[in-house]
Amino acid sequence: MKINKTFIFFLITATVCLVFLLFLVQKFSNEKIPLGLLIILFILLMAQALYIFFDAKSKGEKYYFLWGLFGLLNFPSSLIIYLLITRVILKDKNRTTY
Repeated sequence: MKINKTFIFFLITATVCLVFLLFLVQKFSNEKIPLGLLIILFILLMAQALYIFFDAKSKGEKYYFLWGLFGLLNFPSSLIIYLLITRVILKDKNRTTY
């Protein structure tokens, strides 16, 4: 697997955004979230974002970088929305009837 600059940039951006968001949740919420739960949440969101990033890139999506960042928002609805849009809506849009 060839690792290019776009992937490295995405990985750094995604990690910084996710760590910052988890820090804000921990800092400003009334109830403290256990560290183990934060680590699990980080791993789930990062795995989802990486899957969406690589899948969108392999499918030839124009904005695969933004799709990957979209995967960081929440779990699993970002993945469901991505799959619906790219597999159902865009596939039907590209289909021609004769």
